[in-house]
Amino acid sequence: MRWKKEDLELFFQSKEYIDTLCIPLIPLDLQTESEATKLANQNTSLQIISDELERNYTGRIMLSPPYTYIRSTNYEKESSILNQWTSMLSNNHFKHIFLLTYDVNWKKYERLLENNLIWLTATTIEDYQSNQSKKWVNEQVQQISELIRTYW
Repeated sequence: MRWKKEDLELFFQSKEYIDTLCIPLIPLDLQTESEATKLANQNTSLQIISDELERNYTGRIMLSPPYTYIRSTNYEKESSILNQWTSMLSNNHFKHIFLLTYDVNWKKYERLLENNLIWLTATTIEDYQSNQSKKWVNEQVQQISELIRTYW
């Protein structure tokens, strides 16, 4: 289920079955063109993986809009804000909340997070339609799925 009108209507009709929320964490940084384009590419990749994960578990997983933050942030403070954000968003509807990110900085502050962090190793994909890219995305989704299922 996605954050759109039709899915939200269905969510509120059958919310007892949807126990997992996935939230992509998206950093922004416009300091340099190379860093901005790298993060934009990671955003696209993470969105594709998140969408595929949600598609595989429609009726069990709700995919949140991304949580977006400035890359040069104070992660300790940002952890507190993220915890408040997820708490208000979840409103006790979800038994499991997973934060998906390429940003390794979150690993340093994982202990401050009230939810499960899934850190993915970043890769640059130029052509998302290539067979190699589709295979890589599929492998990432399988690994994340295995991890999530251990919590269920």
